[in-house]
Amino acid sequence: MTLFGCSGESPTQTTAPASDQKQEIEEQLSEEQTEAEEEKATEIDTENPNQPEKREWFAGVYLPRHCPEAANKGEFVIPTKDEILECKSDHFLEVRMHAEVVRSENSSEDLYGVQQYLRIFQMMEHNPTTGQFGLWGQWIGDDRARPHGLFNSIEGGLFIHDKMGRSKFPKYMASAATHLYSPLSDTGGGWGFYEARIDCSLLGRVTLSNTLIVPPNLISFDEDQKTFDNEGGIYLGTSWVGLPIFGGAERIDEQPWSLDSGKITWTFLLDAANFSGPAIAYVPEHWSRRVDRWNSLEFLDDLFEWDQSLTANSLIGFVEGTVSQEELYEVIGNEPWFLAQPDDPGWDENPYWVKAEQTLGYSPASPYLPTGNEMPPIPVFSQTDDNGRTFIKIFPPLFPKEKEVEPFVLNVQTFDVDLYNNFVDIFIAGQNLSTYETSFADFGIPMQVERWGEEPWAEIKFSESEYEEDADFYIDSPLRPREISGEVNVYFEWDGVGEEERGWGQYYEMQGTTVVPVEEKDVPLELAELAYGTIPYTTSLSPHELTEEGGYNESITPDYSCYVCPNGDICDQEIHQTILDDGSIISYQWFRFRDQPLFQGLIQDYPETYTEEYLEDLQQLIEQMHKDWGSSQLFLERPTTLDELHLVEIDHGLLVEPPEGKEFGWVPIVTQVEQPDGIWQDRIDFRETPIGPVLR
Repeated sequence: MTLFGCSGESPTQTTAPASDQKQEIEEQLSEEQTEAEEEKATEIDTENPNQPEKREWFAGVYLPRHCPEAANKGEFVIPTKDEILECKSDHFLEVRMHAEVVRSENSSEDLYGVQQYLRIFQMMEHNPTTGQFGLWGQWIGDDRARPHGLFNSIEGGLFIHDKMGRSKFPKYMASAATHLYSPLSDTGGGWGFYEARIDCSLLGRVTLSNTLIVPPNLISFDEDQKTFDNEGGIYLGTSWVGLPIFGGAERIDEQPWSLDSGKITWTFLLDAANFSGPAIAYVPEHWSRRVDRWNSLEFLDDLFEWDQSLTANSLIGFVEGTVSQEELYEVIGNEPWFLAQPDDPGWDENPYWVKAEQTLGYSPASPYLPTGNEMPPIPVFSQTDDNGRTFIKIFPPLFPKEKEVEPFVLNVQTFDVDLYNNFVDIFIAGQNLSTYETSFADFGIPMQVERWGEEPWAEIKFSESEYEEDADFYIDSPLRPREISGEVNVYFEWDGVGEEERGWGQYYEMQGTTVVPVEEKDVPLELAELAYGTIPYTTSLSPHELTEEGGYNESITPDYSCYVCPNGDICDQEIHQTILDDGSIISYQWFRFRDQPLFQGLIQDYPETYTEEYLEDLQQLIEQMHKDWGSSQLFLERPTTLDELHLVEIDHGLLVEPPEGKEFGWVPIVTQVEQPDGIWQDRIDFRETPIGPVLR
């Protein structure tokens, strides 16, 4: 990529406009903006692209070279929704956030969870179209269930992308992927990758709370709340931990792999100003459900290439349902790839048959647990004046900078088997849970500071990229992990820089390869007007109903029958709605806990486990949890390094009240999400094979 060009072309030479030219520019922008608004008003009357304070679509302002396909080209281009994704900036800015904490050397290599308190703040005025931002999160993976990539992974964290709603603050993504990042993973409680509905046989996420909705478009936060910027900000406590809720039993450190050991329920817990406690979880079977079917398809693709051998035909028959598991094992039972174990020499160099006992439902997580971020680049514009001076306009992140040291992530810690065992006697039906201590305080092991950016805060830097889509500019965020009073935290440290100088400006001049800050009055007026736009549409998540426009292959029909409410004894037939601050309309239905859609498939696939007695015990346990813990039971260990910890308020639209007669043991199940300017996602994912399309 050439410097200061667009697709290899140099930007147009311009003369810095005088005051009368500035007036002409503003008049033209006003005219083009009005025309664009009138054109789009025929589609959606409420749209107004250039009023970002309303968190609606923002069209941006470009020059003709940025939008070569735009129909209406004047001196400036304000694209339509159909044109915005074709508009490209001159350059990109990479935001580097180097700070890494890892599992402590003093902890067990058997990992049973992690907790951290995350600061909630608005990172950008507009969210660009370049990709989704992971501001901070964690990656919890299986411990060698498969040698070539994680078979199970619990991911997520602070998420920024308008497809999930045009929210002011980041949203929190609490989700997991399984079967080697299968798009049919139950990441959203009935929806998988790309916000697509998944079949009833693939559900794995269970709703625990009766007062908090965790919707597939993520957990959002109240947009009118006070952010306490001068007091360290507002925080969300988050934790993923393996607990003995479903089939739990005492475990030991370095427990041998076995299906007969205590099962592990990976549970997501929150600590916020208006909710504290367990919200959702993944049942143990989720991580290995239909694993032999998945294995069969993988081996047919990669090893046998769908040939006509005895083994391949047995694998095909198993996928088609004409060969039983017992018959399949008779054929493949002596194959080295079936017998191999992770401790075998060279196991990671050969094909491997994934085994249920090595997935997260029966085994703790990998000792390697990274925390951190994933950042796509941010658009940058450039312009050269008639004197040959080249200027750039950037849109820097809005990191906290009220004080020289600003907290970002607090009290990061992991847990071992002792936390799991502490709850074995708690998650038993028929007892008074209010008498038990639920705090994680005695079990947390502070994570270990591993590395951070060596350079102090500095201005934007230039590094010419090799490829067009790579960033030419970058900023190093002044992140520093530190251990203070036995707690590991991550801070923004501005290293003695005055308050007015912290962060980054918007305008710079290129002097060779050096980037020098300038004021807006110094740059060409065209540059001052430029701004990138946001994605044209959000995503609405479709209900689990079969329609003619269902997005599925004619030879494969998904099963959504588990969402049908047959009678009022197991579900409330009324569909309720709640509206979030970003305008999302969440539709939901009340189900008795044991009858929520997930369990119908589990009863069919695991009849020996999900018996009537087992389900009734689970129902009694959840009813007791709701009675004794409510929505304010503290589990996480709160940080102590702030003078006062201010917790964030979850969007009040996500807090619901059970109807009369269903106060305990009933849970809200989301049925659809309609975004204000969303396009309904009717995609259905399946796997194309020589025998036709199949589900995982």
